[in-house]
Amino acid sequence: MRLEIGLDGVRRDPASVVTVGTFDGIHLGHQAILRQLERYAAQCGGMSTLVTFDPHPGDVVRGQVTPLLTTVEEKAAVLESLGLGRLVVVPFTRTFAALSAAEFVRTVLVDQIGMQQIVAGYDHGFGRGREGDAGLLRHLGARHGFGVRVVEAQAVGSRVVSSRMIRDLLRKQGDAAAAEALLGRPYALTGTVMPGAGRGRTLGFPTANLKVDNSSKLLPQRGVYAVRVHTGGELKGGMMNIGVRPTVEPCTGVHLEVHLFDFSGNLYRRPLTVEFAKRIRDEKHFESLEALSNRLALDEKKCRALVP
Repeated sequence: MRLEIGLDGVRRDPASVVTVGTFDGIHLGHQAILRQLERYAAQCGGMSTLVTFDPHPGDVVRGQVTPLLTTVEEKAAVLESLGLGRLVVVPFTRTFAALSAAEFVRTVLVDQIGMQQIVAGYDHGFGRGREGDAGLLRHLGARHGFGVRVVEAQAVGSRVVSSRMIRDLLRKQGDAAAAEALLGRPYALTGTVMPGAGRGRTLGFPTANLKVDNSSKLLPQRGVYAVRVHTGGELKGGMMNIGVRPTVEPCTGVHLEVHLFDFSGNLYRRPLTVEFAKRIRDEKHFESLEALSNRLALDEKKCRALVP
């Protein structure tokens, strides 16, 4: 997959078959669009191209950080696994946000990317204030000589899949299993192992303390989760606590601590990728460290059954 970051780094390809959007999560709805994109690109011998943005447009337009389901690096990895031909990452600035829909299509998609055809979701809005829609795309296509194809809404069961829905499932409910069903893969995050106080080891459950690599990355609701952990070529089952450690060391800010099953070794300063399988309980305060240790033993038993 070709990765082109910034418009200055774009190599114009007049055979580009393009789709545009944030594609945060690359969930099942996004994947349906990408399948159509690949199909049309194969039919016309074109380059399947996703034009996406960094930072998230909401950060610039609303002035609020949007918790990301996928960072740029994660997005690129997933898209490459799905067979995308080219990923173009456009810096989203206030100046860029001020472009009209017609200007964006002409100056970026046609002149710089080389679009010959666009594949758009049924509700896709683009340009200043999201003024552009499928109707405008068809009008502009007739003017600039590109084709337009529209993909209808994608549902799992009775629910239309959306990034917002998945964020709510993770942040408000911690429902990792439901999120996985809509993403088509487990929700995951990557962090670097940092030195801790070592209290987990004294309880019989040594933990790796993770610092998430991207501060905009979405953290699921506080609680205890069954997880799978990538430790550099090896996948281990484990359990993770997301919270403020109310029993051993109440603290400000949210901490991520993961205990790997059947593992011994030094993980300090190493990157770990954690996949969330299921939330098993709330974080809670225990009256003693012994009570906490006993509960962790029960948690481990439950998690081992979920992530053997």
